[in-house]
Amino acid sequence: MQNNKMKMSLFPCSIICICVLSACSSEVERRQANRDFDYTSAVLHPQLKTPAPLQNPAFSQAYSLPVETRQGALAQDVDVRPPEQIMTFVSSSRADNSRDAIILWFSARSLSQHIDDDLWSWLNGYLTTNKMAITRRDDANKVLETGPVAVTFDAEKADDIPPAPAQYYQFQVKSDPTTHRAGLVVKWLRAADEQVTPTVFEQRHYATRLLNNVSAYADTQGRGQTAVASNGPIQLLLGQESGSQAIIAENGFVNTWQWLLTVLPKAGLPIEQSSQSQGLIVFNYEGDSSTSVMQVLTFWKPVEQTDGLALSAGKYRLQLADRGNETSITLLDDSNKPVLASAVERLHQRLLKFTNVSATASVVSNNSQGASAQPEVSEKPIHLVKLKNQWVADAPVDKVMNHMSADLSQIGWIVKDADTAAQRITVEYKVPEGSLFDALAIWKPLAPNYEGLSSGSYVFQLHQMDKGTQIELQTASQQAVPTGVAERVYQALAKKLLMINKK
Repeated sequence: MQNNKMKMSLFPCSIICICVLSACSSEVERRQANRDFDYTSAVLHPQLKTPAPLQNPAFSQAYSLPVETRQGALAQDVDVRPPEQIMTFVSSSRADNSRDAIILWFSARSLSQHIDDDLWSWLNGYLTTNKMAITRRDDANKVLETGPVAVTFDAEKADDIPPAPAQYYQFQVKSDPTTHRAGLVVKWLRAADEQVTPTVFEQRHYATRLLNNVSAYADTQGRGQTAVASNGPIQLLLGQESGSQAIIAENGFVNTWQWLLTVLPKAGLPIEQSSQSQGLIVFNYEGDSSTSVMQVLTFWKPVEQTDGLALSAGKYRLQLADRGNETSITLLDDSNKPVLASAVERLHQRLLKFTNVSATASVVSNNSQGASAQPEVSEKPIHLVKLKNQWVADAPVDKVMNHMSADLSQIGWIVKDADTAAQRITVEYKVPEGSLFDALAIWKPLAPNYEGLSSGSYVFQLHQMDKGTQIELQTASQQAVPTGVAERVYQALAKKLLMINKK
């Protein structure tokens, strides 16, 4: 009985709350400022009058403001709602909401894809599906104008975003072959008959909303053309892509992408930049090298890799193309031009050594039947790369410090102290010495030598960052080691940290 009385007492309060909420804001109130507009009735006071025989002070006219003749919206006529945001539904799209135009850029997923033709097809498909009239079409220049369109947005309720009045719009597809992308431009033309001309703000608002609808439609079409990525081991073959030699992975795009991000640093090709939406990976190559008799005699210098790629030192690009169940990998130089076929073949041979490495597996068991053993992965490797003149490891500071304390002794350093609180490792370095007999005994491991680095005490100072750990080599007095000398140390440490997953 008491509960019933309580429910009866709450009923009037509920009615009052509903009434208050329903009257919170109307469509007009949402577009107007919530302050008064008394400033519009303000009047100018008369200027200061200077009595005779005094004279008015001279003022400079250099900063006088021009007279504004344009009539814009004032007070309650100013729409204070935020502008419509361009929605990048497609993963390869980028918004450009500049003052002069509303553009949505779409990047090609391969060198052979004509993204402008696909974008033109998606646009026409959207208009046909939604039965929107086309008053003008120019297929050669990819420009069309629509009939009256009352734009709605299916993702929102009509009460939240009311339909726009009927308007005429223009679409244009701009091609940018240099960057392998195309832009979809939308422009408001005019209001339909007997419709009030909207403000400039509303024109951009309606045009952006229509562009978002086309983007959502293009996303569904693009997903329908993309096959599901496989999760099996990577299978690599040599093939062709747009008339150039390329590596073909018999795996889906996502699986190939994740695999490349994992194995490229292991293959001695540190990644500088990557963009999955564009299918682009930029890596740094230090250049070819080979072991000569002089390098054997100069035993104090580090051992270099001998399996070069027939390329000069610099940055190179891997352009991935989604072929459904396959993914093509094209090797390009920094100017986005294909390299020689011999370099592609050498890269193919180097990547073949890592085809059994999975981007997601944490443990790979050894073959118990006597076949060639596979490396056992115990944890994710640490990648130490150079970012904006800083060497940063993609792991927390405590993890980096633990591995460095164990690995520095294997690359020529003697660890004296590891201060976890100060995030500092104190080490000692001694320039290796040896006799001619030691130099000729090539079966012995060569002691690392860092040219330009003197014997003495040094400090590896670690700094926790938002995404990783910065490593800085300092002297015993905590002064920075010269860049040229420190670079050799960082490169040796980067190669060593990549081996933490091997037992």
